[in-house]
Amino acid sequence: MTQKVITLEFVVPTVLALALAFVLSVGAVHLTDKYLGPIDLMESHHTIADSH
Repeated sequence: MTQKVITLEFVVPTVLALALAFVLSVGAVHLTDKYLGPIDLMESHHTIADSH
């Protein structure tokens, strides 16, 4: 019974938190690419264009 309680109280919430963090990270990257575009490429392009 003790092993089952430990699993329910610690392992399951940890796995759910890791899964949620992964989903939110992938979603944030997807939304950033979709709505903001490749930020690093735009910044480097402006830097090169300004220096010439």
